[in-house]
Amino acid sequence: MGKLHVVGVDDGHYAIKVVLEDGSTFSVPSRGKAGRHLISTSWRGDEASLYKTEEGLDFTVHEHLQAADDTRFMAYPRSPLNRVLVHHALRHAGLGGKEVSIATGLPVSYYYLADGRRNDALITSKQDNLYKAVSCGGQSMARIMRNVVTTEAIAAYFDQLIEMDGAPSASADDMGHSMIGVVDIGGKTTDCAVIFPGGEQVDTDRSGSNDVGVLMLYSTIGSILQTRFELDNVPPRLVEAAIRTGKVKISGDEEDVSEEVRVEKERLAEQIMAGVRTKIGAGKDLDSVLFVGGGTIVMKDQLEKYFSHSRFVKNPEFANARGMFKIAKYVFGEED
Repeated sequence: MGKLHVVGVDDGHYAIKVVLEDGSTFSVPSRGKAGRHLISTSWRGDEASLYKTEEGLDFTVHEHLQAADDTRFMAYPRSPLNRVLVHHALRHAGLGGKEVSIATGLPVSYYYLADGRRNDALITSKQDNLYKAVSCGGQSMARIMRNVVTTEAIAAYFDQLIEMDGAPSASADDMGHSMIGVVDIGGKTTDCAVIFPGGEQVDTDRSGSNDVGVLMLYSTIGSILQTRFELDNVPPRLVEAAIRTGKVKISGDEEDVSEEVRVEKERLAEQIMAGVRTKIGAGKDLDSVLFVGGGTIVMKDQLEKYFSHSRFVKNPEFANARGMFKIAKYVFGEED
């Protein structure tokens, strides 16, 4: 066996984020659809967006794919769709043909049962799913040799504890004596975790997930654009432009939708924080509250008012993937 590449893979409902050993990051939208839905314009007959699972299922994966299959279903972490999207991300990160040891994640409420025990059945099912083969025409695919499954919000905490080279972070000593809350805003869920000083124990009564995430914002803005501009369809890039810039191009003309976007962000922020408050409460006993996840980028202006001691980490969309890489490499170690 050649070199085993350790990789952090945050296989979320909105995007798959990948972190490599050299610190490189890659992100691809979680945008796939069962069946074959694109025709290649390449003279080489390139089918780089068309995948087949070992069960014989066809999937199309492309960032501009419209009417992509919704990833917000309970079985997503152990589904063929998830497996295809993970392999798509690994291939685009340059890992085709290489043997990899990956760490992936589950929301807190998926990873733990109601009594605080690990949900070993789901964890094993997720691991088994990713060990099954995926092909993509003549493309070389990554070979997953090991898959460590972690909890998403706790992985983000671990990311803040150590550096990419395994050395303690500048804030490690302070974190070791602090009680810290983590709020991880993803596509489908918002994860909460309260971690006791020392970082080895989680308060299960104040940790968990609720099914509110930024994909709700994308769905709502898509419906608003369709109604306001009488659109036959709303491509993903139009919704993304509206949320990112507050402007969209309709029939070649720029239209301002910033007020609609602001109102919906405020509404979603309150929904998110209502769920957070049921878990961690007012959070005044916590030394700090870390906000992580891709939703943090979209919602930062709306979220920062809720906790005076909140901290928004750098590149929050990759916090889980960085933490997963560090867990795979420094907690579980590399296989020979």
